[in-house]
Amino acid sequence: MESDRYFYSTAAALILVIMFIGFLPFYTSGHGASGRVIAPAIFPVVLVHGLAITAWYVRSLVQSLLITMKNRRLHMKLGWSAVGIALIIAVSGVMVAVCSALGAKDFIFFGMAYYPDFLLVMLVEVAVFTLFVAAGLQLRKQPAKHRAMMLLASLSLLLGATTRIPVLVELFGGHSSRVAFFGPVFVLAVIIFVMRTLMTRTFERWFAAGFAFMVVLYLAAEQLSRTDAWRHLANALLMS
Repeated sequence: MESDRYFYSTAAALILVIMFIGFLPFYTSGHGASGRVIAPAIFPVVLVHGLAITAWYVRSLVQSLLITMKNRRLHMKLGWSAVGIALIIAVSGVMVAVCSALGAKDFIFFGMAYYPDFLLVMLVEVAVFTLFVAAGLQLRKQPAKHRAMMLLASLSLLLGATTRIPVLVELFGGHSSRVAFFGPVFVLAVIIFVMRTLMTRTFERWFAAGFAFMVVLYLAAEQLSRTDAWRHLANALLMS
């Protein structure tokens, strides 16, 4: 479907722009969220993680454009690059989550203590991204399902960018609100879904189901992060 090809290219371009806007301070000065200076000890792994995420979004746009231009052969050849990039993102993501949480235990990020509350959210974010990529690769011979899973993978990682865009943060309640952490990405996903429905006049149930899955897991992680059970588990795993 021609409109579907243009839709996914447009969505990939929009997400790439949001990612660049959000991480501009990191690209220009190497600073973390809210202008924080990243500890030298973990900066190398943060850099690897950031470069891998950038590569993911650039790759997503290129892949979408190849389909728009009907160059399916090159699209399929480049498709397996997702495995290597996703693996780097997942491994470095876990390392960044653990090291940053342990190194900034008292830092409050959108109402969450970096350790152990935000640690769980970061780990779940990596897990959700990995699951969507795995599903996308598994469904690569079913284009509609494949595209939905890969788009959701990109959306699942976008939390790190939207939380660094002041106008979005303020719009959803400010830095003290956990709503401001999840809200922009959830709303963006709904807008993308509505746009696709209007452009193609079809209901993309795989995207809808995947999005619902992402929302449930993220909100469940946020709620679980408040519990004594998670605190005890985190302490047992990392503080022993």
